[in-house]
Amino acid sequence: MVSILPPDASVTFILALIIPLVIGFLVGVVIKSAIKIGAAIAIIVILLIFGGILTPSQVIQPVMSLIRSGPDLTTKVNQLAGYLPYSSVLFIIGLAVGFFK
Repeated sequence: MVSILPPDASVTFILALIIPLVIGFLVGVVIKSAIKIGAAIAIIVILLIFGGILTPSQVIQPVMSLIRSGPDLTTKVNQLAGYLPYSSVLFIIGLAVGFFK
């Protein structure tokens, strides 16, 4: 007889299921919040440009310096992404729930 369930519902097995789900949920919430903050900053910058308080060159210069430092940031992001269990189905489910909640 083939059994789909684990042989025992041990604490280790339950934690191995719940931890990626919780991490995915937290990452989803952080991504959603970062997108909201980024959109709010973009709207504020556009309003300041239309109001004549900022010039486009004052906005473009910091963005270009950030783009130039991209290769340095890429190694840090890859290192951080290595810690996430993004190959787990439960992580993806937690990510979707955290992002769309």
